[in-house]
Amino acid sequence: MNPLDWDGPTFLLFYVLALIAAIPIAWILGRIARPGGRVQALGDADSLAYLAGRDDRFAEGVAARLMASGAIEVEGNSFRRGTGEALAARDRAVLALPSPFGWKDIVAALRPEGAALERRLVASGLLLDSGERRRLALIATSPLLLLLLLGGIKLAIGIARGAPVMFLVVLLFITFVVAMMRWSLVADQTWAGRAALKDARKKHDRLKRAPTTRETDLAVALFGTTVLAGSAYAAFHQLRTPADSGGWSSDSSSSSGCSSGGDSGGSSGCGGCGGGGD
Repeated sequence: MNPLDWDGPTFLLFYVLALIAAIPIAWILGRIARPGGRVQALGDADSLAYLAGRDDRFAEGVAARLMASGAIEVEGNSFRRGTGEALAARDRAVLALPSPFGWKDIVAALRPEGAALERRLVASGLLLDSGERRRLALIATSPLLLLLLLGGIKLAIGIARGAPVMFLVVLLFITFVVAMMRWSLVADQTWAGRAALKDARKKHDRLKRAPTTRETDLAVALFGTTVLAGSAYAAFHQLRTPADSGGWSSDSSSSSGCSSGGDSGGSSGCGGCGGGGD
């Protein structure tokens, strides 16, 4: 039986049922196809920050470390140079900025360092490179893309025959939106990368409540700027989560909020859990 030969109501019922089935299948395929990577412990705050939330989380960790050392201070919606010095070589890129400077300046200054961290994490089997991530996203989205193709062919047939196609157009639009969401929610961590983050968060769970000054960067790397709320660096958390954003960062990529949803592990969650996606 060829679905393209079915009458309109029968095809629409089939399409709805197929869409309902395609959504969980897409999530299952994403989990099955995700590479395992190489299991390993990860203790470096900057690497953990990049693994958890890419450029924004990495920049947040560096900024937190610089504030803890007194090297920079929050001043309204920007930053100014303090009296402290850099504690790590990567910090010098931020201290080279002319004061005052904004958040986007910090992210831009640290982008070359972030790219180096990304290459190291990919080589370590903790992150997927861009090609691997696209392949995983294609596999995870394939049931919805196939359904779109089938629906598109049926739409063309319906138009050629002068049949009413409004309901099919609506279903195709819904399928397209779901497919784009599924694609965007595919995270770029391997299973080993997710395990490294999970183990580090479990090991340093107390940092969610009482990080010391020397642990500020690690706390932010693992849990986002939420850990700074109520501390001497609360102004930084407020800058990264403005009141009108409902707790989400002003940047689209992962920062103090979660990145993608799904079977969590890692880019960009809420309350600073970082990462996420499937």
